[in-house]
Amino acid sequence: MSNATVEQQLLDLEHARGRALVEEDYPRVTELFADDLVYVHTTGLVQGKADYLDYAQSAVQYLAIERGDLQVRFYGDDLAIMTGPQCNTLQKRGGDQPIRGEGFATQVWVHGAQGWQISSFHATRSPS
Repeated sequence: MSNATVEQQLLDLEHARGRALVEEDYPRVTELFADDLVYVHTTGLVQGKADYLDYAQSAVQYLAIERGDLQVRFYGDDLAIMTGPQCNTLQKRGGDQPIRGEGFATQVWVHGAQGWQISSFHATRSPS
């Protein structure tokens, strides 16, 4: 496959990740993250896959996930780095105040037996 084709596939998967989190489709979220996931939140909290999935299901509710222009760079056939702006709107479970967080995210996508998955996700907040 050409890099342009794979890039579109990754952009579609990233869109699917956002949609799955908002729709609380956790089986789909599970498929999109590699078992060795390292997820770094804008707060500095670092979680593995199981802890992140538990956090997404029990601590917060994603109301919207917006991504700006994303850049995808390839390193061989099985590794891609995706970078770009992100804005999450979420609220704490049981809370009533939405929180909007704007920032920048770097994702490491790896291609393996399960297809393309995110192995590392690191988000930072935009300066206020």
